[in-house]
This record gives sequence, structure tokens and C-alpha cells, in this order.
Amino acid sequence: MPSRGAPAPSCARRPGRSYAASVKTRTALALAASLILPPAARAAEKTDTIKVVGWHSKGDAYKTEVAVRAVKGVSNAAADFARTVVVVTYDDKQATRQQLDKAIGEAGYSTGK
Repeated sequence: MPSRGAPAPSCARRPGRSYAASVKTRTALALAASLILPPAARAAEKTDTIKVVGWHSKGDAYKTEVAVRAVKGVSNAAADFARTVVVVTYDDKQATRQQLDKAIGEAGYSTGK
């Protein structure tokens, strides 16, 4: 228990200021900061569905998925053996479609159109 004359803990409410007002202020500041950032600072996430040729098993699909996930900028990759596609989500500022195609090629498969 704080002694008399000691400052109030930082988590204590300020007199006359409600919790809702504090939340509104923080929300407004966060929104302003997000609008001020230049567009280049914000990640531009992109999702591509890539047709893959040469798979003969689910192991081939898994091998391709792992190779694509290793590309810098890829946030998710999901191989679908039945449809013979890999769905890739990536930051197009860090990775390109050509890099994804190259990773698939290095895994031993090719991309279809």
C-alpha cells in the first residue's frame, strides 16, 4: 500500500478522465500514425495460385511447398496435390513471381500456365 505523499501508480486513473476517452485518444493516435506512414513502408501482400507440373505424389507437393516457403517474403504457402497448385501469399516488395517459379524449378518441378 503506498504511503501518504507517494505518487500514484502509473496504472491509476486520472481524475476526471474516463477509460473510454483514453481508448479513443489511443485509437486516434494509432490511426494517425498509420495514415502518415508512406505507402512503401506498408507491406503489399499478394496471393498467387501457381499451377505445378510434375507432381506424382503428395510428397512432391510437400517438397514444393517447403521450397516456396523458403523464399524471403513468403508468409504462407499451401500445396494442393489434387488440383496440382500451390497457393502462395507473399510480400511483393520482397519476393517476385519469378523467384517463386525459380524455387519450384529448383525443387524439381515446373510451373504451368
